[in-house]
Order: sequence, then C-alpha cells, then structure tokens
Amino acid sequence: MKKFTQLYRLDFKNKVLFLQYYLKRIFGLKTTVEERNLNEYYFHLIQNNGKLIEENATSFVSFYKDLGLTIKIRKRPSSDLNVFAQIFNYKEYHALVEFYKKHFPNDQKINFIDAGCNIGLTVLYLSQKFKEMNVITIEPDQSNNDSIIFNTTNNQLKSVKFLKGGLWYKNTFLKIVNDFRDKKEWSIRVEETNEDTGLYAYSLNEIIKENKINVIDILKIDIEGSEKEVFTNTNANVSFLEKTKCIAIEIHDEFECREDIVNILEKHNFTWFDSGELTIGVNQKFINY
Repeated sequence: MKKFTQLYRLDFKNKVLFLQYYLKRIFGLKTTVEERNLNEYYFHLIQNNGKLIEENATSFVSFYKDLGLTIKIRKRPSSDLNVFAQIFNYKEYHALVEFYKKHFPNDQKINFIDAGCNIGLTVLYLSQKFKEMNVITIEPDQSNNDSIIFNTTNNQLKSVKFLKGGLWYKNTFLKIVNDFRDKKEWSIRVEETNEDTGLYAYSLNEIIKENKINVIDILKIDIEGSEKEVFTNTNANVSFLEKTKCIAIEIHDEFECREDIVNILEKHNFTWFDSGELTIGVNQKFINY
C-alpha cells in the first residue's frame, strides 16, 4: 500500500507516529491532534513528492523534489497547507504567468511587488517562471514574515526586500484586526490608527520612489479588503498604475469595491479578466510601447 511504501519521506520519529495513528484507526481508538496533523502532512508530502527535513513544535520543513524547493509549512491550525495547495496544486497564478508572457515574451528579469505576501509561496512560484526577479514583499503579520524570510533565503532568492507592514493609500500606522473570514493567517485584515503601533502602512507611490522603480512588471495585491482604501479612498493616489505593466488583485466583495476598482483599471488603460479569485489586468500602454 502506498501509505507504507512512502514512509521514507518521514524521519524515524514520525514514521512511528504515523504507524501509531494507523493502528489506532484500525482498532477504533481515539487519535491525538499531533497524529492527525502528521497524517495530513504525510499525505501532502506524498502528493507533492516531498521529504521531511526538519520539524519543530510549530512547523515542518521539507524538500519538494519536483519543485526543487525547500519550504516551511506551519502546523495546524495554520492555513499554510491550504495556501500551498492554492499556489502549487491548483496553480492559482498560472493564468497570470501565461498572460504576462503572452504580452511580454522577452522579459526575463522582472520587478515583482507582492502585497499580502503571506508566507512567500507566490514569490517561490514566480521564481520558477522567470530567470531573475527583484522582489518587494509586504506583509503585516510577524509570523508570516518569518516564514517569508525562511522560504526565500533557503531557496537562494537574493534580490528580495522585506517590508513588515500593510499596503494603504498613504503613509500611516495600522493595527491588525482578526475578524475577517476564518481569522487565520491568510485572512489578516488591517485598519488605520492614530497610535504608533509599530506597524507601518506603505503606499505604492512611496515604495516606487524609495526604491527608484521605473516599472512594476507584476503587481500582486491580496490584502483582505485594504484594496478598497488603496484604490477608492477619496485621497487615494493611483498614479502607480501608470508604472505597472501587469496586475493581479484579489478583490474581496465583502467591501463592495469591485466595480470601482475595475473602473479605475479601465481608466488607466488596463484590460482585465477574472481568473478564479483573481482579477488580472495588463496596461495597454506598455503593449503598444
């Protein structure tokens, strides 16, 4: 049976733990959270041709042979396994890559801004599609940032700048609000505050200026509703779109801003289409250039 022939993917401790779990299931005994978590992760390794390298109290680290990547995945109740499935199994950003390469087939080196980076898996996915990337990650959660740094540095991505904070329409301070959707790490929401929380809000125009960016080749935005502030706040400055070739944005309909955002994209010469949860657009100005 496959579940036994694949045990080489686990270290000795976890082989024993899996067998313990399996025997308990046969005899109808109650399993532990640790055993159930391992069982789920083990089948994740089988599905994705991974092999466990190390483990601690909160996370697994494995090498995925087919991907050529070493990735840290936090244990449940973390949503990291769900994010991995979105990116690598369901290929959420495949349509973006195909769309970009169709319009810009000669681009081998790209500037990529990942706003709402989570644990950096989109960065890893795109790193396999382009020969070279300059990357800026924006993520408000400290634990997520720790994973971003681990997952990028352990896969030899050299040109990555990490910004701990959130994307907003202006420079200010933010606070994390855990009230959105399932309240896990992939659905962290932020709000503006007058207090110095230490959590900084970045505007895209500030990022462009500070990093002397001439063009954003791909801009990914998945910021749990903050897109409403970035695009539609009465004081929002969306001139960053003039320097953006391609955008992939997850518009959260709970905030009733979809129509306004796509209208702004169209006003700035973007043609767009929906792919899964993403709205993907290309700036016609760069195609005709």
